[in-house]
Amino acid sequence: MIEKLRRKFILVTMAIVFLVMFVVLVTLNITNYFHAVERADEILTVLAENDGSFPEEEFLGQGSENEPDSFPPNQAVSAETPFETRYFTVMANADREITQIDTTRIRSIDSETGQIYAGDILSSGETKGYVDDLRYKVVKQEDGTFLALFVDDQRELQTMRTFLQNSIVIGLISLVFIFILVFYFSKKIVKPVQESIDRQKQFITDMGHEIKTPLAIISANNDVQQMLSGDNEWTKSTGKQIRRLDSLMESMLQLTQMDEEAYRPKIESINFSQILYETCEPYVLIGKQKEVAVSLDIQPNVIIQAESGSINKLCSLLMDNANKYVREPGSIQVRLGSPQGHKVRLSISNSVNEIPENFDRLFDRFYREDQARKHSSGGYGIGLSLAAAIVESYHGHIKAKPLDNETIVFEVELPTK
Repeated sequence: MIEKLRRKFILVTMAIVFLVMFVVLVTLNITNYFHAVERADEILTVLAENDGSFPEEEFLGQGSENEPDSFPPNQAVSAETPFETRYFTVMANADREITQIDTTRIRSIDSETGQIYAGDILSSGETKGYVDDLRYKVVKQEDGTFLALFVDDQRELQTMRTFLQNSIVIGLISLVFIFILVFYFSKKIVKPVQESIDRQKQFITDMGHEIKTPLAIISANNDVQQMLSGDNEWTKSTGKQIRRLDSLMESMLQLTQMDEEAYRPKIESINFSQILYETCEPYVLIGKQKEVAVSLDIQPNVIIQAESGSINKLCSLLMDNANKYVREPGSIQVRLGSPQGHKVRLSISNSVNEIPENFDRLFDRFYREDQARKHSSGGYGIGLSLAAAIVESYHGHIKAKPLDNETIVFEVELPTK
């Protein structure tokens, strides 16, 4: 149990850390991308407003009231932009046929390559986007012709890609480092819980052994009273309560034993079909007395690797649970199918007066539904907890679910090996 708690703590912690780091890194990289796009679009806007060139007199401060340092601080276009920007322009007629291309401001693109890029863009009808590392914009002029502008955005995009690669590497290294720290400190975090659980287990074990002695004495005294005075309602009631309390203590001690980390069930080849049939057979006769139809659909010779005693206990607990809470008149159906792969499935269903509200809690210790699981039916609400513990000790699965508004089914899946 404590190892499951520790694994769950590590899993939840790492999931939270991963989620936070993922959101932060994605946000940073998306911000970088949009920043690069925004800067390229601002340059394209300036070029579009000036027929495919920079307004040199404005940047250089020649014949203009705007000085080079008069641009807004957050604007992508500055006095140095014309000298550091690589771009080319393409003119096209109203039919989107290229009439002129100017690649004098870029070294990496020649006229032939530029025509290919421009032809693809003009034919697609797109007005803005990326082609390779070139940010483009297509502007329709007043005379119906088209001006296509291409700005080399490789430097900004490469910076963004480098940041993306570095952030992924640093993020992975950070996750590994955080996992090591969480794995190490998780032992210290769950240590108080482990100590508390150990004390509870020790208390239950000691209490069980201490109660067994007075129970044996009370049982012996009750037997003597029966021999001296004969059976009466008082001795019968005392004997019944002794048996119930003894069964409760045995179940609690079994649960405590199964909660131990070192617990390993005995493994042997057993005939699951035979054990299940022998367990269910008495309930067929009991069902006739209660007007409950018990049907058995058990595939013969289903062999699994398990401990016969614990499997017998599991079948008895599930059948006893179905017999206690079945509606009268009603039905109980038991089905054991052939192994599928390395797993075998057992299902036990019974009609009920009312469907439970919370199926997951049925396997909690001492849990009872107010209507569907009354104290008048006997038991202490620990049987299904013990059944779940037996199934989990074999790395199997158990669950409860409704078949319809009047039937509940318990499904058990056990490995054959």
